[in-house]
Amino acid sequence: SSEIVSQCNIYEGGHKKTVFKYMPEKAADREETVAGWIRSEGDAFLHGALPCLVDGPGAECVFRPEEYYDRWTMEAASPALKEVIQLCAGWQPVPRPPDC
Repeated sequence: SSEIVSQCNIYEGGHKKTVFKYMPEKAADREETVAGWIRSEGDAFLHGALPCLVDGPGAECVFRPEEYYDRWTMEAASPALKEVIQLCAGWQPVPRPPDC
């Protein structure tokens, strides 16, 4: 099954509030339908954003990035980080298109 790690991300609620959505699927080589697991560490959920995480033993078994990557950098999710990203990544306040 799939495994997702979300570390120190900033999620903002808008019209839609759900951040993580589990989508059960049946792989062609498997008997059971599963949705996988998500582990969130240090994420910030702003303006009503809802993590909607599922608790269970599988969440603790999600892979650990430090077991696969020798080096990486990470900053705590904060208003200061959001500002740096907006300035350095070319963020623009463009309205999103309506949902179909």
